[in-house]
Amino acid sequence: MSSASAESVTAASAAVEDPLVTARNARKMRVKLERTRSSAQRALKGLRFISKSGEATEELWRKVEERFNVLAKDGLLAREDFGECIGMEDSKEFAVCIFDALVRRKERRVSSINREELHEFWLQISDQSFDARLQIFFDMADSNEDGRITREEVQELIMLSASANKLSKLKEQAEGYAALIMEELDPENLGYIELWQLEMLLLEKDRYMNYSRQLSTASVNWSQNMTDLRPKNEIQRFCRTLQCLALEYWRRGWILLLWLVTTACLFAWKFYLYRNRSTFQVMSYCIPIAKGAAETLKLNMALILLPVCRNTLTWLRSTGARKFVPFDDNINFHKIIAFAIAVGIAVHAGNHLACDFPLLVNSSPEKFSLISSDFHNKRPTYKSLLTGVEGVTGISMVVLMAISFTLATHHFRRNALRLPSPFNRLTGFNAFWYSHHLFGLVYVLLLVHGTF
Repeated sequence: MSSASAESVTAASAAVEDPLVTARNARKMRVKLERTRSSAQRALKGLRFISKSGEATEELWRKVEERFNVLAKDGLLAREDFGECIGMEDSKEFAVCIFDALVRRKERRVSSINREELHEFWLQISDQSFDARLQIFFDMADSNEDGRITREEVQELIMLSASANKLSKLKEQAEGYAALIMEELDPENLGYIELWQLEMLLLEKDRYMNYSRQLSTASVNWSQNMTDLRPKNEIQRFCRTLQCLALEYWRRGWILLLWLVTTACLFAWKFYLYRNRSTFQVMSYCIPIAKGAAETLKLNMALILLPVCRNTLTWLRSTGARKFVPFDDNINFHKIIAFAIAVGIAVHAGNHLACDFPLLVNSSPEKFSLISSDFHNKRPTYKSLLTGVEGVTGISMVVLMAISFTLATHHFRRNALRLPSPFNRLTGFNAFWYSHHLFGLVYVLLLVHGTF
């Protein structure tokens, strides 16, 4: 009697099953049949964006193991150090998301792993098969482990991926892209998508859409008329390209323009100031050029730390300023300022060492008398200029910044150079990180140098 009741309840449940869920399940069965006919090569090509890493070669694993030996404490690698250990030091947040996804697979809640577990994670990350990469991608998004991905989870993953690949424009539009993905993959408006849907989209979008919904009239018309909308004239194409670039980069453009104009104005002001001083009669254009470059250095040395002040940037992103300032492009601006500092040093120090110092030392008594009060009425020698406070502090700053700049280059920071021991310690992220702290001493020297 009880079994008959159970069967009747089951039949009743099937009869009243949600038609939307039924439609999705039917489409799922057709997709499974289609997948057996698809080639593995096409699947791998469709999923290239998920993983850019190469195969898990022994050489790559040895590098990971070396970093583990440096970062591990008591034989355990902390969750926060996972990104640096596997070579994703510039995308630590993304790496932590991968770590959490892999830990969830083991049905554990841990904040550190040992060497064997790291090797297991490394093999999973480096697996180039379609199913393995897709599963990692899905697990990263499915943070609550319910087997479904909501729009919010898709948006979060897009933002993490954009940060990892330095795609600031994609990060800014993550919400819109997440909405488009859900619109395409969830035509029934169930509020979530499943692994098989994401898989099919990556395998072949058109095939999935045949099982989903018909394209809207507007979409069809847009596709059919794209050719007609393209400019036929080269001038029109050029103007269209400029228009697109302006819409894409206008925020970066006005910031860079403001910075360039400010830099140029400071240089011109200082140049004009020293052009009309008595020192110009002795050292000609060497001194106003050197002083103009020094003024730009003051500005850039004041600005260079701002783009890497994370807490400040996080606060600024929550304000209305984010509509006009590309805060997510901060590292590129940091690098531009660093390049401007390098140019300023070359111009400032070069003019002092090769131009105005020789002119000053070899000036005639009549010319030197115009500025003798600045040197206590005693003509300096080239050696005394270098060994004085200005010379020592200036040379020290150049040396410290040269070290910091060199270790920040790609080959040193990414550990791409193979140097013999003990010079191999000069490569890698740790060398880059600690060498940047030399700037604290550089700022002290700069204050002393600027008072003379």
